[in-house]
Amino acid sequence: MNKQDLMDAMSGIKPEFIAEAQEQRGKKPAAKPLPLYKKPGFRRNFVSVIGALAALAMLSVALPNSSPQVAQAMAKIPGIGAYFKLVTFRDYSYHGKKQEAKISASHVEVTGTENDQAQKQAAKAAKSINREITAETDKLVSQFKQSLKSKGYKSVTVKTSVVANTKKWYTVRLTATEIQADSAETNKYYVLSKQTGKRVELADLFKAGSHWQQAISENIISQMRAAMKKDKNKSYFIKADGDPDGFSRIKDKQQFYFNQQDQLVIAFDQGVVAPMSMGSLKFAIPNSVVKDLYQAGK
Repeated sequence: MNKQDLMDAMSGIKPEFIAEAQEQRGKKPAAKPLPLYKKPGFRRNFVSVIGALAALAMLSVALPNSSPQVAQAMAKIPGIGAYFKLVTFRDYSYHGKKQEAKISASHVEVTGTENDQAQKQAAKAAKSINREITAETDKLVSQFKQSLKSKGYKSVTVKTSVVANTKKWYTVRLTATEIQADSAETNKYYVLSKQTGKRVELADLFKAGSHWQQAISENIISQMRAAMKKDKNKSYFIKADGDPDGFSRIKDKQQFYFNQQDQLVIAFDQGVVAPMSMGSLKFAIPNSVVKDLYQAGK
């Protein structure tokens, strides 16, 4: 892409869209936003393409879902990648004397991509994720309807949410909470790379033979022990501490995502590595533990 194309792409982002993005991020917009492209001499006075990309990167997290025009304009700029948003496709609710359900599920929609290849990858990834979300919510609705035949109490809540929307990653979480005799929460994370449009599994991030599972697992156990030492009310299932069924190593397809600080976060469902009373658990892995284990371009 040459400078001319870059300026055309940036000129497609209208001032009101920038104000809208500022409002979404909790910032008060300027009374009269300055246009990015104002007069013919603007291109000559612009320092460099690199400077333009740096300025635009600051808007990359807030702008993608603000309007189709913004997504279209930003899709022309190299390095920005693919953008996604959630669109609700199912709302099911029921309120009876002993049973109740509130199921709200969303699909992932592609709002813009850098090029045809990113578009294909993003569309393929979204289709795969949406198929899984549909299947899971279909199952939960069917199970709940079957439970209406019984006289016992049951409550089901299902929701889809964006866990993290960063410059590199878009992560969606499907959460199902079922209350019958006990309460149980399960979570499924779907991680999309904005750079490629692809859906990413944990193993995809690391070099082959880098012992990344061992490094991450040891750090999690260290965090568990530190937490128990600090708070005597906390308890974790650790195999090395004498629990034969305790935690020793993360799975090949472990649930994960990246937080706003670009830290890898490992997630466990309720009751997997600690008592049910401690709920679903997450462990943020310091970048120093994994930075040398990542594949190039992570």
